[in-house]
Amino acid sequence: MKFRFAAATAAFAALSFSTMSGADDKLKYEDLIHCAATNLVFSSVLGLNDGETKNKDQIETYNNQAAALMAIAAVSSKKESAAVQADTMTESKAIINVLTDGEKGKDFVNTEMPKCNTLGQAAVEVVNETKASK
Repeated sequence: MKFRFAAATAAFAALSFSTMSGADDKLKYEDLIHCAATNLVFSSVLGLNDGETKNKDQIETYNNQAAALMAIAAVSSKKESAAVQADTMTESKAIINVLTDGEKGKDFVNTEMPKCNTLGQAAVEVVNETKASK
């Protein structure tokens, strides 16, 4: 099982994002937490104003992606899940502040959401693959 998580970490390291420097190819704990928080915030936004019913599938997708990202963050950093959740909640608050800042919020949606959605999809695949191989 440790081998599979090491493989998952290596797979994530292969993903390249513009927010990461060229000298540092490894995906960082902060990137995983940032994207987990981004997915959670967007899930919450989709649930506003009776959106829980209308956007149920998207909300579930974002929540699953956030959970997978946090699981991988916990394993790769060797942190307790409670610490990872706390870090994710702190990052969520920072994201909400950015989203309420007009043009910055729009830029965030256009740049960060696609990256975090892709990373979240990959995380779900890795977690599902790991579960299936048990």
